[in-house]
Amino acid sequence: MTSEERRRFLDASALESPHDRMFCHLLHYSGCRPSEALAVSPRRVMINDSAIVIHSLKKHKIDRQGRLKQAQYRTVPVPPFLIEHLDLVFGLRLQLRRELNVDSPLWPMSRPTAYRLVKRVMDRAGIVGDQATGKGLRHGFGVAMVTATPPVPLHVISQMMGHSSSKTTEIYLNVLSHERHSLIMGAWESHN
Repeated sequence: MTSEERRRFLDASALESPHDRMFCHLLHYSGCRPSEALAVSPRRVMINDSAIVIHSLKKHKIDRQGRLKQAQYRTVPVPPFLIEHLDLVFGLRLQLRRELNVDSPLWPMSRPTAYRLVKRVMDRAGIVGDQATGKGLRHGFGVAMVTATPPVPLHVISQMMGHSSSKTTEIYLNVLSHERHSLIMGAWESHN
């Protein structure tokens, strides 16, 4: 997804309920998978640190010796305003203070319902093709991190996205080299 498509996705999410809008915003700002977002509970929202603790669901559950591995989590920094909006919609500070439902998911919807939500917002935003999915949002996040000024280091992006190997994250470097190529070609065209 391009930065323009990501902006349109956020704009289109404004027509959803506050709970559903926050689901869309979490996907956009954290780069997590929809199934990972569905597992976020109040205890996983780090209010003072402006971060979300994501349970990495795609990590292998069995090691090479066949032993069960511990659950793996990653912490993803997010903009402070996202934390504030999550608190306003879900009453996180109150829940945490009173220890109420702190381990219950914020979004008690199924994966198919989450998929339909993302698809509906993508349609409303006029986004079509392979990128019109939760995976497209995730890739858009990776591209945004690589093309940021200054760019986020590849190993940090790999950690934030929960990749087992930085080789998986290197796909975003191809996008960067394509963008550089387009910029250089544009510069040459302006001289003709």
